[in-house]
Amino acid sequence: MVKQITVTDKQVTQMEQALGKTTYELTRDLIRQQAASDIRRMSDKVNAFIEAVEKDNTPEAKALGIDVVKAESRFFDNRLVSVSKDLRTLFEQYESSEAEQKLLVLFNIDDFYQHINWLMAERQRNLKLLTDWGVDTAASIQALNQEITRYAEFMAGYLRTNARQEKLLQGELDTLPADARSALENKIASQNRLVQSAVTNLKQVVLLMEEQNLPVDQFNELIFQTTGNLAEAVVNIGTLSTIIGSVWEDATLWLQTNIGNIISRLMLFALLILFVVLLARLVRRGISRAVTHKKARFSTLVKDFFISMGGNLVIVFGLLFALAQVGLDLTPLLTGLGVAGIVIGFALQDTLSNFASGMMILIYRPFDVGDFVEAGGVSGKVGKMSLVNTTIRTFDNQVFIVPNAKIWGDTIKNITSERIRRVDMVFGVAYSDNIEQVEKVLEDIVTSHPKILKNPQYMIHLHVLNSSSVDFIVRPWVKTDDYWDVYWDITREVKMRFDREGITIPFPQQDVYLHQISSTTAEKPETPT
Repeated sequence: MVKQITVTDKQVTQMEQALGKTTYELTRDLIRQQAASDIRRMSDKVNAFIEAVEKDNTPEAKALGIDVVKAESRFFDNRLVSVSKDLRTLFEQYESSEAEQKLLVLFNIDDFYQHINWLMAERQRNLKLLTDWGVDTAASIQALNQEITRYAEFMAGYLRTNARQEKLLQGELDTLPADARSALENKIASQNRLVQSAVTNLKQVVLLMEEQNLPVDQFNELIFQTTGNLAEAVVNIGTLSTIIGSVWEDATLWLQTNIGNIISRLMLFALLILFVVLLARLVRRGISRAVTHKKARFSTLVKDFFISMGGNLVIVFGLLFALAQVGLDLTPLLTGLGVAGIVIGFALQDTLSNFASGMMILIYRPFDVGDFVEAGGVSGKVGKMSLVNTTIRTFDNQVFIVPNAKIWGDTIKNITSERIRRVDMVFGVAYSDNIEQVEKVLEDIVTSHPKILKNPQYMIHLHVLNSSSVDFIVRPWVKTDDYWDVYWDITREVKMRFDREGITIPFPQQDVYLHQISSTTAEKPETPT
């Protein structure tokens, strides 16, 4: 078995030498794949041999197994030296490659990371096996620990450098206009892939270090600082306490460094907000004076809308201005609000329908605050209106909040939109009463009421000859606010005057005639035979 390892070592060494002389990337990839395949095949044979040794469990077999494991360890040492040189070459190739080729080189770098980690893990397993067989491996374990630590420190430095470079590129990107960012964004994406690759490899190295009981807190802290994700680090109690302590120190240092700037910005923000609030009040007051001017013919709904909307717009734009002045980048905020607006728009389609209906009501003004309306299946006085709903108080003091879409989509009856209304009343008298007398009494009642208007002219006419009464219509014109007072006064006065004048107010009646049949003519029942 030792001979097979030696043969494989020579073959792989020849491949590595050929790799250094080849300039074609495709050929280099084929050589790497063949070498990796030969190494894995040899490792599988060694593992099978070791299993046979452990199964035999004799001193001779163990002695032979020790020689094989040591030979394989030397083979792995040679491979690590060669792979490390090739990895440095790949780094140089990555820096000099075009943007299109960098991704392919990065894949090769990731493959080399995986191969190095596998070689170290195999060496670690071999040393553990030799220790279990009673071989003194203290010096070899110390050398392996030093090598793993150097490799972890190299990966940590590599990760810091790439993370710092990505941060610098991101800062440069923020200063560029939108139309000049494309090339730099591609470069940042490539740099981010390097960072993620380094993080993934460093995590695997940390696992190897933990198996060797080596300190890993500083590397886990670096992974956490780079990714900002605690789950990315290989967390234990010591690592967690180190990360928490580091975060606390960084936060304290940042606060000590920036406390003056923070206080000054907060004061500036507070002053700007105070100014915006005062400005919003002035704008509301100015709009109120404009819309309530005697020459301005706006409904109460429109007045309230303009006053409220004007002040709210000042506050919104003032808040955005204040945030910008204290150094907050509004681009992500506005972008997020735009996306959220689309999502909310789909989720609140009914509300947007009510909003649109509210705008239509404001434009066409079918009613105003204080009007008595029949709309949306509700009758009452309009208390207030927003762009989403309208509050209607019924005559028995119930409050209904009706969606504007329901109001605008149905018939709207405005009872008090006009300044004057006609009171329609019907009074019935008996057929035996004098028609001229009834007309005179009704006319006297109407003309004597102080709230009935002379123009338009009132109307008193005999209207219908009903089955039980002769009906007169009485239709005076009154101011809208006096409608019910006139209605009730006229009704009461008609009853009282009809009683004094002996005029009858009939009620429905029906005559019933009964016919009796004598007992002698009644049909007798038949007698059974």
